Amino acid sequence: MKSKTNLTPSRKPSIKSTLIESKHIPIFASWIDKKDSSHYNRKNIPYDFKLLYRSSQDGNDTLSFHRNCDNKGATIWIAKIKNSTQLIGGYNPLDWDQSNTWKTTADSFLFNFTNGRDISTSKRSYVSIQNYAVFCGPRYGPTMGNLFCENNVWSYNNGYDNGNRYPKIGIPANFEVEDYEVFQVIKK
Repeated sequence: MKSKTNLTPSRKPSIKSTLIESKHIPIFASWIDKKDSSHYNRKNIPYDFKLLYRSSQDGNDTLSFHRNCDNKGATIWIAKIKNSTQLIGGYNPLDWDQSNTWKTTADSFLFNFTNGRDISTSKRSYVSIQNYAVFCGPRYGPTMGNLFCENNVWSYNNGYDNGNRYPKIGIPANFEVEDYEVFQVIKK
């Protein structure tokens, strides 16, 4: 007689990422809902995160970013800073597009994991100058407040509004990105 094996489905949220792990997802979901980092756990996440773009796979240029990410609604992006374990990123509740305009929202945020594998090193800052929350343009990848990705040249806090569009959280002024990913955020 064959024994029956009951496999319990994994409770861990799955994410197709080379940069983050399932343990990051509850934190992102909590921040999206403006809750404490530990509000959600792996069992009660109200969002799915669908990979739209990986620069190392889909082309590390703004044309590829826009081809994969424009008009998809809310997204979260994660970038690994070259020669470090640091991960930075942001949440954009609006569409990316090529309109050459600043977009207004109170719900966007930037984040920084000093060590991307250690979630206790996380910091996040919600937008403080809402008129400059997100910038969309054909030469720009993910650009939010004082964090610019223009033609794949990344910089942060370069003098606009005294760097106050988002509170400072330890993102370097100039840096190279090893790889970055963009995920569509879908309410379950």
